Amino acid sequence: MSAALPLPALPLPARPAPAARRIPPPETRAMLRPMPDTARLHREAVQFRILLGLTYPLFLAAALVQRLRGPTRPALAPRRTVFGEARAMAAQAVPFAFMG
Repeated sequence: MSAALPLPALPLPARPAPAARRIPPPETRAMLRPMPDTARLHREAVQFRILLGLTYPLFLAAALVQRLRGPTRPALAPRRTVFGEARAMAAQAVPFAFMG
């Protein structure tokens, strides 16, 4: 049997003192907030409604043109009204303005 050789003590890495905590930059601090403020959410909701109202006539015209051109595929489900189609198209397109 061989005797166990003692292992040499390794130096531990230096740790910063707990009081020397760094403050994150402002752009990171905003991402660390647990809950978004309600004022910003309200502003975004108002902006969404404004954009929806501004783009609705454009999508209404597109829905009318689609309806006048005729069906592109057989109807498997009941069709929406022209106004419902325009609202659905606007509601799908407007959120892309808020991405990024």
